[in-house]
Amino acid sequence: MGLGAVAGINLYATVLAVGLGVNLGLIVLSPHLAGLAVLGHPLIVLVAGVMYTMEFFADKIPWFDSAWDAIHTFIRPIGAAWLGAVALGHVDPALAVAAFLLAGSVALSTHATKASVRLIANGSPEPFSNVLLSVSEDVAAVTGVWLALAHPVLAGVLAAAFLGGFALVAPRLLRVLRAQAQGLAALYRAWTGRGAAADEVFDVLPSGHAELLAPEFGVQGDFALRCVAGRSVGAPAWTTGYLCLAGRRLAVLARRGFGVREYLIDATRLDEIRVRPGFLFDRLSLRSGARTVEVLVFRDRRAALDGVVRRLEAVRGLALAPTA
Repeated sequence: MGLGAVAGINLYATVLAVGLGVNLGLIVLSPHLAGLAVLGHPLIVLVAGVMYTMEFFADKIPWFDSAWDAIHTFIRPIGAAWLGAVALGHVDPALAVAAFLLAGSVALSTHATKASVRLIANGSPEPFSNVLLSVSEDVAAVTGVWLALAHPVLAGVLAAAFLGGFALVAPRLLRVLRAQAQGLAALYRAWTGRGAAADEVFDVLPSGHAELLAPEFGVQGDFALRCVAGRSVGAPAWTTGYLCLAGRRLAVLARRGFGVREYLIDATRLDEIRVRPGFLFDRLSLRSGARTVEVLVFRDRRAALDGVVRRLEAVRGLALAPTA
């Protein structure tokens, strides 16, 4: 489990560290881990070294690192599961299968956590966070190999604790990964000109969402725009939904469990409407008093976002107009 957790962060660094350690005599494998001696084979060390070198540079390039992680969603857990099975050597088949499943599960959890953190870091405008994270992951991989081989019980306990913690935060991580994957697809559509046509500015609400809005929804001036919930919306962060206006009723509609919930935004006193363009998402900030609501809009909906801002400005103007 300890090796599986480390392999989920960086499979090639794990294999290379064990292989070089065995070759150079820095690692003396205990009898119950004798199966790992195969990692010291020169061919395995060479392949692991080449792949680690590629990952070392790929991991430090914003967005390319996320594409690399996407490819390794299958490679790291399977490689870690193989390490878990091979490490035990010739044992009872039931124990070998259990080791395969445990190592693979822990590796999937650490890989998903790493990929999610990288996706969030890629949203920052500077590239230094990627380099810092990459170096930290390399150090964690080498340190984790030492811990797993020198103190396997402690490493196993830590890996099990991480797996339990991952189960608690997995829904949020899955929302992040889902939203970022949709964002990458939208960015591709924007770059290739496959986004919505100019006469199809707004989105069409699914029937389950439309039922929550006022009956007058759909009249001229109203809109629905697919978005991702940001801060202060009320919905869990990174939840995909729709920013909607029905009359003067502004809300984010998002699916929760088996139903759809409405998260209202006070449109009667919008103090500030601001758009900050981004690489993957454009950020729409709506300040109402002390509360600032932020939604993320997909890049291929930039034309629609301009229309949303115009309509919100109109609503704001009506709210500020003096009454007779």
